[in-house]
Amino acid sequence: MATPAKPVVATVIACLMALAAALLPWLRTGQARRSAFALARSADALGLIDTPLRRALVVSWFLLPLLTAAAWTAGALGKPGLVAALAGMVGSMSVAAGSIVMAWTRPEPGSVAAVATGGAALACAVWLGRSVLSPRGPMGTDNGEGRST
Repeated sequence: MATPAKPVVATVIACLMALAAALLPWLRTGQARRSAFALARSADALGLIDTPLRRALVVSWFLLPLLTAAAWTAGALGKPGLVAALAGMVGSMSVAAGSIVMAWTRPEPGSVAAVATGGAALACAVWLGRSVLSPRGPMGTDNGEGRST
């Protein structure tokens, strides 16, 4: 049975929104506003990325655009399970990064939006995953024709 298109589209849109949130201002220093990517580069330049775990987190953050593009491509190719898995990664990374920045600095639009859109990506990933794994059709039907099982 084919997966309904709505959860796939919603999940891809949520990933795109999480990527857009990463480009919003996350930190203001003087007159400069820094996106999540500029903030990560600045932290690295200041020597704050000094452990393998921190380095892995920064590298994974820079993979966010690639993961979002992969989710879009998987959706276009009709691979809803892969879309759900990628959206789960995008959402988790976005919520985690936004939460860390908000815990240490004054909340700015980017970090707040990252938590919100990351949560939306996670919710859509769960919705899509349930649609993919459910043995029943849409709306609890067996074959999508309105006859209950």
